[in-house]
Amino acid sequence: MDTEMLIHFRENLKGFFPSVNGHPDVAGLFRSPAMLSQLGSALAAGFQDLGVTKVVSPEARGPVLGALVARELGAGLVLIRKDGRNHPGADIQTESAATWTGEKQLFYGRSFDLDSSDIVLVVDDWITTGNTARAVITTITNAGAHCAGVSVIVNKAASDVVSELSVQWLVLFEDLV
Repeated sequence: MDTEMLIHFRENLKGFFPSVNGHPDVAGLFRSPAMLSQLGSALAAGFQDLGVTKVVSPEARGPVLGALVARELGAGLVLIRKDGRNHPGADIQTESAATWTGEKQLFYGRSFDLDSSDIVLVVDDWITTGNTARAVITTITNAGAHCAGVSVIVNKAASDVVSELSVQWLVLFEDLV
């Protein structure tokens, strides 16, 4: 997606977040065929020339987005599952600090999904505290791979978190409320 198209997409994006119980609902993007068809390209923007070999996405909405971005980048998709979900062969366990819910979360990955030759992009729907992304990045590095950055739809994180985790986003939370 070229720069002009990305700017236009980001502006249009704001209109696809219906308010559900007073909160912007990212699932509105998934219901729009036009937005869904461009979402992978928009999230991949800025990462095309980094040699990304795998996209890693945490549950719950991450895998939907990760698949779109992996397809766009010609990369593989690796899932990071939350505690209590079936993930055969999971041998890397990472506990996050408190996430946006205020609670810690256990994440599970598989060491055979990544190796030292992999350059990985983390893809998710939102970033708030950064603790989910940190746990996912720890899983990536524990498998020996390198993290190229984080791409999200909505940024609700502080600037120091964005800088620390190399986050790129499509829309700021403040623009949705």
